Amino acid sequence: MAARQALGRAFLAAGGVMLFMGGASTLVCTATMGVAKAVMGKQKARQQVPCTVCRAKKRVVCEVCEGERVIKYWPTPEPPPAQTHSWSVCTMCEGAGDHNCINCIGLGSVSPYPWEEGEDAGATAAVAVLPAPSPAPRRGGAGAAAV
Repeated sequence: MAARQALGRAFLAAGGVMLFMGGASTLVCTATMGVAKAVMGKQKARQQVPCTVCRAKKRVVCEVCEGERVIKYWPTPEPPPAQTHSWSVCTMCEGAGDHNCINCIGLGSVSPYPWEEGEDAGATAAVAVLPAPSPAPRRGGAGAAAV
């Protein structure tokens, strides 16, 4: 009976230690991921370039209503006779005349593609150009005499 109680206490102690170690490792991992995310966010923000679609204005003119905020609407396939059309609020921009830029998602800046980064800075610098190796000299031997 004493052995059974001792074994129970050992399992309980081991469970407590495992719970403590698991909680501590979770805490350390969470803190590490938070720091890594902050560092990567700052590094990514430094590499951002202005959006070329909206010219860093974050919004673009609606393509459906062309900034007019309303469109002519008729529910039939053929247009109605003159002066009988109805005006409807543009459903794309919801009457605003513009909407968030789709390219930068309304942020005004985007990350450049890797192939666009080195265009001005000399893209060939990334490729190492090595001289061709010189051919090894042939040595005389049994195979060389037959040639």
